[in-house]
Amino acid sequence: GLASTRTYPLNSSFRPSYNMAVNMVDQVGREKARELLEQSFAQFQADRAVVGMARQIHKADDALEGYRESASCHLGDFMEYAALRRELSDVEASGSRKRRAADRAEVVESLVGLKVGDVINVPAGRWAGLAVVLDPGTAEAEAPRPMVLTANRHARRLALVDFPTPVEPLLRMRVPKTFSSRNPQARRDLASALRDRAEGIAWRRDTAYRPGNGGSVDADPRIAEIRAKIKAHPCHQCPDRESHARWAERYLKLERDTQTQRSRIEQRTNTVARQLDRVNEVLDELGYLDGDTVTPDGRRLQRIYSELDLLVSECLRRGVWKGLAPADLAAVLSGMTFETRNADDAPAPRFPNRRTLEVSETMSTLCADLQLLEREHRVKFLRKPDFGFAQAAHDWVLGSSLDDALHLTELAAGDFVRSMKQLIDLVAQVAQATDDDALRSTARKALDGLRRGVIEY
Repeated sequence: GLASTRTYPLNSSFRPSYNMAVNMVDQVGREKARELLEQSFAQFQADRAVVGMARQIHKADDALEGYRESASCHLGDFMEYAALRRELSDVEASGSRKRRAADRAEVVESLVGLKVGDVINVPAGRWAGLAVVLDPGTAEAEAPRPMVLTANRHARRLALVDFPTPVEPLLRMRVPKTFSSRNPQARRDLASALRDRAEGIAWRRDTAYRPGNGGSVDADPRIAEIRAKIKAHPCHQCPDRESHARWAERYLKLERDTQTQRSRIEQRTNTVARQLDRVNEVLDELGYLDGDTVTPDGRRLQRIYSELDLLVSECLRRGVWKGLAPADLAAVLSGMTFETRNADDAPAPRFPNRRTLEVSETMSTLCADLQLLEREHRVKFLRKPDFGFAQAAHDWVLGSSLDDALHLTELAAGDFVRSMKQLIDLVAQVAQATDDDALRSTARKALDGLRRGVIEY
């Protein structure tokens, strides 16, 4: 039955839309709208998630006091001394990362230059030693992975880990075009030819890679400066220096972790209100809001409740749908409401005529421009229009049968009716929101064509 011990959490999917933003600003102003959203259920759920983190921060603050007391030194401020040591470690670690990145780039550059038939000395790894390149492997996305044949007849594709140092061709040899790495006899013959060609070349142990044999790299000038400060600090002479340092390291590590937790809490609190601020910034830039005043364009947006409300409003403002026939208007408006369930496998949309195709392209371009504006303000509401229902909507307005419509769309009858109901709702909104009498008349005629047959029930 309905009663059971299992519970289902109630999660809010609320987020402020463009239409909601202009209506809230018009009714109560920005500040009051922000306060209302801070009291919403969605914000309550977001805030509740930080309670556990706040409790951890409180415990960490108590522990930090104890660590600081244990690290105290009679010669001076040991936390200042520990901060210098930590800074030195960070600078040295940063230099090490830069050296590894530079070494990796040098290795990749050397691998890119390899060609079929190059004889190389693999510097490290299980397949270290003499090898001939069978395939440079430069088609790999991240880094080249050359396929080689070793002197011991092993054909393997190597990775970047096998090349801690750059590699240079020792010589070149011919690899038969018919060579197959799966043929044991072909591997034996080529490996034998490899050993013969490389005989007498100094390639083996004197050039092999040994961990720690890195090249000379200029040290960061800050290292010497920080070391001088450390030696000059009074706490450097403390006999219990290392004992204090262990407590100080615990303090600094916990302090970093606590600061990370505080940042996460700041990001989670007032998230809904901050999102409203970003939505208002988009509306300000487009001229729908002027402070707490809703502009005439904003008044139009107040009457549009579509998922793509901003795109619908922009199309009305720019006259994208002027001059369309009722059936054509229904076709292009279907792109705002219809959404293919499996977009990857969906066929290319069909359009009834050239005019609807041109309008759909204009709408898609306008949507792309609006999405770019959204990214600048860190919001994401709009999706690209989906015109997979355009032909069916056009034909239905002109009187096509339900069987023909279902055959064309390959939708179940319930899905077809639902898509039509959503389209009818948007066409009615366009008729109400537009200031163009001709477009209003066209939308109403489109409604008359859409509301018939099974759709009326």
